[in-house]
Amino acid sequence: MSLSLVSSARLLFLALSLALTSNMLAEEPSNKICPIMTEDDADVEAKVSYQGKDIYFCCSPCVKQFKTDPDYYVKLFQTMKSVPAVQDVKVAGDVKLLEQRFCPFSTKRLVGPSSPSVEYKGVKIYLSKPGHVKTWQADPDLYAKKGVEAGLLPQLKGKI
Repeated sequence: MSLSLVSSARLLFLALSLALTSNMLAEEPSNKICPIMTEDDADVEAKVSYQGKDIYFCCSPCVKQFKTDPDYYVKLFQTMKSVPAVQDVKVAGDVKLLEQRFCPFSTKRLVGPSSPSVEYKGVKIYLSKPGHVKTWQADPDLYAKKGVEAGLLPQLKGKI
């Protein structure tokens, strides 16, 4: 074998080894699905650590939502068993979960105590984004009825 052929073979072997190693070291989310947008894939770029445990989201708006009430969301993720990494973590303080879990407009998106909200017949309704407030206000009776029928607004059951 000529020297250049041996050198080329070594370079090829080195390149393949590096490619394999980098693939093996590529980060894999411990939760495959975003725990906020419950049908979207989690992304390793949208990661937050909570008490040393990594939680993966689909996008920066979900990270931002989590950061508004991290203890609340971890408690909710534990209840829903959606993030195995935090299942056994002790949540600080006495966190009380809302009866409502999902937005009546974005039915696979979780809401929390800092989510935009409206009052309806003396009951607080949580929405996933500020634009939904205007939508709700356009026909609150219709959206309340639909939300209750879909099981998304348990706090209104028996009130409408």
